[in-house]
Amino acid sequence: MMVDLNETLLSTSASPFSSKSWPDHPVLENRTQQLTVAIMACLITVIGIPGNSIVILAVMSSKKLQNKTNIFVVNLACADMVTCAVIPFQAVSLLNETWPFSEAFCQVVAVLTCLGLGSSVVNLALIAFIRYSIITKSLTFHERLFTKTNLSLFVCGAWLFPLFFTLILPLVDVGALGYSERYKLCTSDISHALSHVYALAVILVLFPSLVVIILCYVKIYQFVRGSGRNLIEFKSGISTREDPEKSREAPSSSIEVAIFRRQVKVTENLFIVVCTFIVCVTPFGITNGIPAATYPMIPWTLLLFFMNSCLNPIIYGLKHPQFKEVFWPIMTCSWRNIPEPSELIKFFRQGDVLGSRFN
Repeated sequence: MMVDLNETLLSTSASPFSSKSWPDHPVLENRTQQLTVAIMACLITVIGIPGNSIVILAVMSSKKLQNKTNIFVVNLACADMVTCAVIPFQAVSLLNETWPFSEAFCQVVAVLTCLGLGSSVVNLALIAFIRYSIITKSLTFHERLFTKTNLSLFVCGAWLFPLFFTLILPLVDVGALGYSERYKLCTSDISHALSHVYALAVILVLFPSLVVIILCYVKIYQFVRGSGRNLIEFKSGISTREDPEKSREAPSSSIEVAIFRRQVKVTENLFIVVCTFIVCVTPFGITNGIPAATYPMIPWTLLLFFMNSCLNPIIYGLKHPQFKEVFWPIMTCSWRNIPEPSELIKFFRQGDVLGSRFN
């Protein structure tokens, strides 16, 4: 049955998806282009690993940032760090005639690359959904859905879902992961007869996450626009959704409106993260979907996809008001200036673990 499927798919040699329609030469033969892509890739790592580390440290350091949404922000930062960690190996591969390490290690790099990028998409979908819940649904709905158990399942699922589809298709011989002679990268092995089917399958698997992202933000926009003058009546108790104790201390309707507007502002800033992601991933999705027709552009669109892994911390630092407050003390090692310090920071202060900067 598998042989028949292969023969049927490969018989359409005129199709742009057919491996026979690919050029025989590597996609980047020019040494200057190879160096440019490799240097830009390494810059992504240099910016991305420290940037995403600061995001994780910020959430660990301040109670102000320890809410349900930021669980997925941290998960997203971890996914971006995985991508940034393997990019230098891809750059080394690009600058050599062949992969300089073992084939097994190339497969590991390929899996981690797909896992990091795939997990980013799923985490963005989860962030969109939790913002949709916070803004548009009742407190009861939100608390019942995002219990500790469910949050743990969502966090694990953000990794297991892309990992499953990254590995399951090669295991049934639909595509393969390894060194690509055409790209000079550890990714989907283009020489495999069904590599184009694997590429399309991965895109189709990730497509539901993109649909969730778009639908959630459309619903949020419709709700915020429609609520208009009735913010307090329609959303009483919104302040409790990520900090229940504070809202009980804030009976004033003007405070409720202010908190609701803050939630909307945070959602707007996270929406910028999503828009940036779509701008970075869409060109790669197009070129990967019809690779033979867009052959010369694939390394550049993949580089743009990688670039998204270092942009999120910059967006948080420039646009997200609560992250901005915590980023600067961390970057200057002024730990005593961290707003609403966490128990971890208090522990370090008591033990003077971080030195005289606390004093």
